[in-house]
Amino acid sequence: MASAAQSVIWRATSSGTEPSTQNGTEDIIEFNNGAVVNNNGVLINTKFSMTSAVAVNEMPSSIDKLQDTGVNGIIVYLSGSIEDPKTGGLDPAHKFKTWMLEDKTNASFPKGRFGLRLNDFSALNLTPAAARGYIISDVEFTRNGETKGKLEFIATLRFNGSIGTASGGKYEW
Repeated sequence: MASAAQSVIWRATSSGTEPSTQNGTEDIIEFNNGAVVNNNGVLINTKFSMTSAVAVNEMPSSIDKLQDTGVNGIIVYLSGSIEDPKTGGLDPAHKFKTWMLEDKTNASFPKGRFGLRLNDFSALNLTPAAARGYIISDVEFTRNGETKGKLEFIATLRFNGSIGTASGGKYEW
C-alpha cells in the first residue's frame, strides 16, 4: 500500500503497483484521505455486480434445463464527489477524462491498466498484471447547480482477464 488514502484508483504504466507519491502528476486518484490533488474527495457508494452466464436448453413439454457456463462479468461502480474540482494540478476530473480518451490497455497490461484499493472492502482490490486488470468503461460527471464547487461522479470498472485460483477460500487479485 503506497498511499495513506483509504481508497485509491490508479492507471498502471510500466509497473502495476500503486504509485507511491501524489503531487498531482501521477496516474492516481486518492479518496477518503482529506485530499485529492489539493481537493477533498470521497467515495460515497461502491456497487459490485457479478453475473453468471446461464445457457438455457429448451425442452419441449418440460421445464427447460439450465447450464452454468461460468462468470459472465464482474463490474464495479464507484460513486463519489470531488470538492472544488478546478483547483490544483491535474484535477481528478481531468485525470478521468484523460484515462477515458487514452488506451486502457498496453503491452504490459493487455487485460486492463487500472488498479483499485478499498481498505474497507478488499474483495474488489486489484493490482493490474498481465493476466488481469480493470478497464474503466464509463465515467459520468454531475455538477449540481445548487452546490457550487462540487463535482459528483460515477466510474464503471470492468474486470478483464483470468479470475485465477482461490487460496484459503478467497480470490486475491
